[in-house]
Amino acid sequence: MIKINALKIVFLSGLLTACCPGAPPKAPEKVAAAPKATVPNGPEYDSTGVIAAIEGQTLTLDHDGASAVKLSAGRASFTGYADILAEAPMTPGARVGFKFRKVGDGYALTELRGR
Repeated sequence: MIKINALKIVFLSGLLTACCPGAPPKAPEKVAAAPKATVPNGPEYDSTGVIAAIEGQTLTLDHDGASAVKLSAGRASFTGYADILAEAPMTPGARVGFKFRKVGDGYALTELRGR
């Protein structure tokens, strides 16, 4: 009889251990937010041109210039982000219309479309 009662106690304590959550789980540690890419801001300019070269995210364009930003017609390099480059004609010699912003000493494309 004592063995049966001891087995009942062990069995019931096992059930209680299995069904009760026990100690509350630790809260997940906060993960540091990834730095956001700096999106160029400021006035937007537009021009037309021809793609001269492509190297990663840098496009070299022979363009008609933009007098508002004092960019004379000629050849210049522009940084393009993936969402802009994905929808554009990406072969050297392709005629394009584009919009851009001045970023520091360079230029960043905000739109690139075939002409």
